[in-house]
Amino acid sequence: MAAKKQPTGTSLPADLTFEKALLELEELTEKLETGKESLEVSMQLYEYGLQLKEFCEQKLKEAEGKWLILKKKKDGTVIAENMGNEKIPEQNELQGQMF
Repeated sequence: MAAKKQPTGTSLPADLTFEKALLELEELTEKLETGKESLEVSMQLYEYGLQLKEFCEQKLKEAEGKWLILKKKKDGTVIAENMGNEKIPEQNELQGQMF
């Protein structure tokens, strides 16, 4: 898939996934590193790259919000509990809950 020259101000494709955006961002970076594009095209590619970067960051934040923590109950069974970002314990807090 070739990096698209998206005009400034256009939105990202509706069917864009994290993986597609990351691949396109890598291709865009390689293209910009060659220095073969005009200044105008380079600026458009750079601005589109910023949109892709923000999209990827947002997808990663959404993924962080879907944490599961495994807890061992007193009867020995294990349950998985969904946790929001605001409830994600620090690593040292989890040590007391380990098996």
